[in-house]
Amino acid sequence: MSARRKKDQRGVAMLIAIISIAILTVVATEFAFNSRVDLELAANQRDSLQAYYLARSGLGLSRLLLKFQKQLNSTPIPNLGAILGAVAGGQGGGAPQGAQPSTMNLQIWRLAKVDCHMLRGMVKSQDDDSPGGGARSRAPSRKLEFDEEFPDVARAQQKVSFGGFEGCFNTTITDEEEKLNLMTVDSGALTAGPLVGRLIDLFGDKRFEFLFDHEDANGVKATPQEVIIAVKDWIDEDEVQSALNLTGQSPDPFLKGFSDENYHYDKYTPRYPAKNARFDSLDELYMVHGVSDQFMAAFKDRLTVYPKPDAKPNVNTDDPMLLYMDILSVADPARPDPRLRDPLFISTLIKQIRAARMFSFVGFSVADFVNVVQSAGVAVNSSITSGTSGNKVVSDKSETYRVSVVGEAGNVQKTITAVIRLDDQLGKLVYWRED
Repeated sequence: MSARRKKDQRGVAMLIAIISIAILTVVATEFAFNSRVDLELAANQRDSLQAYYLARSGLGLSRLLLKFQKQLNSTPIPNLGAILGAVAGGQGGGAPQGAQPSTMNLQIWRLAKVDCHMLRGMVKSQDDDSPGGGARSRAPSRKLEFDEEFPDVARAQQKVSFGGFEGCFNTTITDEEEKLNLMTVDSGALTAGPLVGRLIDLFGDKRFEFLFDHEDANGVKATPQEVIIAVKDWIDEDEVQSALNLTGQSPDPFLKGFSDENYHYDKYTPRYPAKNARFDSLDELYMVHGVSDQFMAAFKDRLTVYPKPDAKPNVNTDDPMLLYMDILSVADPARPDPRLRDPLFISTLIKQIRAARMFSFVGFSVADFVNVVQSAGVAVNSSITSGTSGNKVVSDKSETYRVSVVGEAGNVQKTITAVIRLDDQLGKLVYWRED
């Protein structure tokens, strides 16, 4: 009986071994998978940190470049006309008596490419040392013995050098003062009037009529004038709705009404009142009555809220619509030119402005811009040609810039977007976003 019992139990050990091996295989596989996941998470965290600080490096370089730009904007240039006149024996015309010296208008932030290759050219790593006098040849003998004994550690230490970082970053700089500043609508009659006129021209353009023909997601349908009024009521301090003054009998483009400025927002879910304070960001414009996703898709890149309220639009923009707004700004409203409503004439005039900008070696100034407009036969506002700085409606220099930096390390990207106003040494941060 014992021999038969042993014969019946011969397959039990093999079955137990197979089950044990299967369980150990599952445990080992799970352990290997968890180890792989932990390794990938650690690598992603490392790359995320590297990408973030690479983006910060790009932002720091951009602020340094913009600091140089501010210094360049205040650098006077010699009166070339007077110099040529002196060389010709006094035949040339000099600057008028008491005239202010011209300053540089070169936009070096457009010419310089701020990226990781620029940073690598500015810093020095150990690999850049000369073969005869390198850091390794000047090291003590103990250091050499350590490098020979632990080559992996030595290679890791060489990799962590100041200029030997991994990854890259790319920076995009744009001028915020080339756009129409919505904060100007609440800055007084002197500066608000021209801006309101440009906003009416921009929103009322035939190409954007479809934006105001349909209701938005909230069931709201607003006209261009109602959107401008809503922007004014959003940032002003009173609680009554404003009204547009288009009669021209008063320099103030807005009149104080009598109705409640919040009745539009009472229809929303949830309800909220007007802010009655300045915009914190351009995205806040989504909350204003009449502003929809389609509206922002058309005008977001042409509007801003970050410059000072008295900042003038910069004529060095590349946007044809904004150039058209600048042309309308310098044109004389007392002598309107019907050709300014002709798309073909405007297209030709914009091409002439761009051609003149290409051949302006010290930068494109307001005077150059006005000369091109005048040469086309358009009457220019007398307050601009008279040289009265207080009546300037456009400018050729800016103090507010948007910097967008994308840092990349491994498979991770980090984006930092900042708006910098050149008020102090390296610029004041008025907006910051990390993605």
